Amino acid sequence: MKKYKELILNLSLKKIYKHFFLNDFKKDGYYNHLKDLYYKFLLSKYPEYNRSNYEKKLNKLLSDREYYNDLTGQLNNLFEPSHGDNLQNYYKLREKKIFFKFLTYSINTKLIENNYSEIYNFAINKINEPMNILEIGGGVTHGLIFNIWKRGSSFCKKLTYIEADLLHSEFMKWYSKNNNLNLDIRLFPAAKTPTIKNTDYNFVFAKDIFEHLDEPEKLIDELISFTKSKNSLLCLDLEHKGAKTIQHISPNLPILKNKLLDNGFKVIKKFGEVHVWQRD
Repeated sequence: MKKYKELILNLSLKKIYKHFFLNDFKKDGYYNHLKDLYYKFLLSKYPEYNRSNYEKKLNKLLSDREYYNDLTGQLNNLFEPSHGDNLQNYYKLREKKIFFKFLTYSINTKLIENNYSEIYNFAINKINEPMNILEIGGGVTHGLIFNIWKRGSSFCKKLTYIEADLLHSEFMKWYSKNNNLNLDIRLFPAAKTPTIKNTDYNFVFAKDIFEHLDEPEKLIDELISFTKSKNSLLCLDLEHKGAKTIQHISPNLPILKNKLLDNGFKVIKKFGEVHVWQRD
């Protein structure tokens, strides 16, 4: 027992720190704001959905999330060994889990700040005019939603949202309509590389997407080709994602950085794995 005492103590301290300093369940916090948006979205689909029932179910899932063992992947591997060959079905089966995960991100204030809101803040101040935003694979677009919650939507001239046809895309369509955003939504098959042709943008946010694409170099080539203005900002996550898996079909992303460098782009700011690129 002495052998594991320090490990157990460290784990306990991490949980205590996370609970009191990272997790934000305040009524006026971002999590409760997003949780309310989720409910209103679901209410638009299911008019009889009772808020109290929604809250109880959600709270139960949240309290048990660290102990819940999702057997879906293991069962598919056992009973349908070729399930990973059909990525469309794979993502469709996981869409509710993905949607829930986006909500759980909002609890961690540091995660939202470091990975989303501070990047948007930097871009808003740097561009200093209403932005034509291109979100590629953004899921529930925390950076956009957080900043609209804090400062209103005047910074967003237009949102082009490119994503797979999953539940979070339906939510973003609803969210944009209810916030009077000028939305151009383009849905593409999961894992297939989208095109950004005929898109007017001066700010691109693409995080945790390139590793999921079958031909990510094509998307980089289009960004290089279509980004003409030196004022446009490309906020991209091009760090290596480890071994190739069912989801990470193109994990070796740093080679894409060389394409940007070879075509006159440079990094002007780093936010962890997300780097802000601008044409030199």
